Amino acid sequence: MPILVLAPQIAYRSIRQWLSILVLALLPIISAAADGDAIDAKRWRNSQLKTISQQIDNSDSKDIRSEYTARQSWLRRWEPGKMPRAPEESKTKSNLIEEPLLQELNMPKGMDADVWHQMISSQVDLLAIDTDDARKENLRATIDLASQLEETLSDHLPCEAKQLPASTAWVLAYTRYRLGRALAYRELPTVREQWPIANPIAYHKQLASAYQHLIDQTNDVRPEFILLEDRMLRRAGNKGRALELLEANRNHIEPKWYLKKRRDLLQELGWEPPYQEAARLYREAGYHDESNTRLQESNR
Repeated sequence: MPILVLAPQIAYRSIRQWLSILVLALLPIISAAADGDAIDAKRWRNSQLKTISQQIDNSDSKDIRSEYTARQSWLRRWEPGKMPRAPEESKTKSNLIEEPLLQELNMPKGMDADVWHQMISSQVDLLAIDTDDARKENLRATIDLASQLEETLSDHLPCEAKQLPASTAWVLAYTRYRLGRALAYRELPTVREQWPIANPIAYHKQLASAYQHLIDQTNDVRPEFILLEDRMLRRAGNKGRALELLEANRNHIEPKWYLKKRRDLLQELGWEPPYQEAARLYREAGYHDESNTRLQESNR
């Protein structure tokens, strides 16, 4: 009887001992492989930096030189295997201005009450459909609603109510941001399959107009709207500047979007070693794409 009880325990201890020996034996191999990858990544970075330096020297355009300088700056900071994760501070965003709700504000003096209530109703409807989970599915309605609300706010708010930091002005700015973001979403491959852009010239004009109205109102690139600015840089081919803008505002961006956009930008740049590291950090943070494609862009 004692033999029958002790035998499984002895076998279990033996298995654990063998597993421990196996792990210890594999550690040098795993470590060597990791060191080798790091060395290869550093070699790639040095080679890439040399190429970028030559591109800067050969650039006769200030804008092109600025783009290559941004790429150079990011690569110089990157240490293979030590890429930062999303900062915890990004979860608070305490220094950002949240989107005001018209229904919680006082109606500006001199406004027509019916128009004011129409604005309130339109904003409620817009916020209900323009969500992270349903944004792509509701693009048509979002663009229509945001366009109508933006026009109504622009036409009927008194001048002082359209100037920041007035709360109503922030409503207008956020509406323009939502419109620009929805329009930018139209360029995503999965969206274009279901809703092709029939008139690219008119589309680009509409997106540029929405973006310019926002910039004209804010007089600068506000951190609340940084992801639209990042998208505009990306679509203009300024991916290095977009990457640097993303890094400079990482504390203002939700972790998922920071990690995802960093990964996507690195892939678009064709920088395989840092892309692989960024993709791993994105997965380790518990995030995943909506499809099985390697790159599924998204905006906020």
